[in-house]
Amino acid sequence: MRQWTAINMAKLARKASRATGRKGTDLPGQVARKIDQNILRKLAGRVDEVVFVSGTNGKTTTSNLIGHTLKANHIEIIHNNEGANMAAGITSAFIVQSTPQTKIAIIEIDEGSIPRVLNEMTPTKMVFTNFFRDQMDRFGEIDIMVNGIISAIQNKGIQLLLNADDPFVTRLKIASDHVTYYGMQANAYEFEQSTMNESRYCPNCGALLNYSHIHYNQLGHYTCHCGFKRETPQYEISSFTVNPFIEMTVNNTTFNMKIAGDFNAYNALAAYTVLRELGLNDESIRKGFETYTSDNGRMQYFEKGQKKALINLAKNPAGMNASIAMGEKLEESKVYVLSLNDFAADGRDTSWIYDADFEKLNEQTIEAIIVTGSRAEELQLRLKLAEVTAPIILEKDIHKATAMTMDYNSFTVAIPNYTSLAPMLEQLNRSFKEVD
Repeated sequence: MRQWTAINMAKLARKASRATGRKGTDLPGQVARKIDQNILRKLAGRVDEVVFVSGTNGKTTTSNLIGHTLKANHIEIIHNNEGANMAAGITSAFIVQSTPQTKIAIIEIDEGSIPRVLNEMTPTKMVFTNFFRDQMDRFGEIDIMVNGIISAIQNKGIQLLLNADDPFVTRLKIASDHVTYYGMQANAYEFEQSTMNESRYCPNCGALLNYSHIHYNQLGHYTCHCGFKRETPQYEISSFTVNPFIEMTVNNTTFNMKIAGDFNAYNALAAYTVLRELGLNDESIRKGFETYTSDNGRMQYFEKGQKKALINLAKNPAGMNASIAMGEKLEESKVYVLSLNDFAADGRDTSWIYDADFEKLNEQTIEAIIVTGSRAEELQLRLKLAEVTAPIILEKDIHKATAMTMDYNSFTVAIPNYTSLAPMLEQLNRSFKEVD
């Protein structure tokens, strides 16, 4: 009776939330969890496969690629694709989307929420994309976060799907006897190099890792004298190009995708690994991979008339560097709009912007840079310290700042952080509908 009440009250809460114009992603889960503290465990027990998708960067794109491909093959799933990736949002997805026929759940999970959620349910599979410094006030240093994840997932029989190229992710192998690796061959693609380096020290003995090849940051091919090393991937990209979308070859099969951004090759590979481990063949995967387009502000493209724009979320140094590198690949003159908020969901500590390579903006042709958000002045200071020569305009209202880019003929490059994404994306959608 308690479970029935929890589910139906949650659905009523969602209807009420949507009637007031809100998305209602977390609220149903919050209501249900107050009525029945075991609701998530009960609902998760109804499905055969629960796949958690986690990591610092790329989990939303990876999760959406997996979900889109399964749906393209007419497979019913539970999927928190609205981006609510903490306990309440995950509970909401199970409540709203569960049917008697649904046997697979694809769940994006915030890396900081893993210990808490695993107290309530155990996934059959977990895929990890990468680990970078992110929201230090929430997660702490990477070592602390990784150790917490290991403690949470250890000895639970979970199949781990790990990025072999990231030594932080590879550390998780000690938590399971069932590990599958994915990675990228050396020289598969020449990534833009940055000055930001995460730790390249061995997690076993603390010695400096020996890299035979570096893709970017700490991702690459590495060994240590103590035996810790990059494991041999079962799924591996041999080559890929970006022009402007990704064409990649994985295990001798080539996919022509509709997503941009070279860093998304790793996300696509992570998704491919999950889908193969769920039993799909390459032709089934192609149905999803070659029809997926982003509509959630992750490398989302706009074009109408002569005006073009690209928006990409950046909430840590690695994400910002990737977005700046994305702009560098655009040959046109650009106008940037950069937004920095410091609300609870963003992390209050914004010092990470001093680790991002804003200096590289001077290598691009930029008509103007508009800074916005609650910490717009901090962004303005950072750009001045980077000696950026383009005109810098401060407009704290995100909608107004984004709309201002339409006054320029240049290509708009929009880079919001977490809570900046929704208003910036909303304004871009509105502006491009208004373009003649």
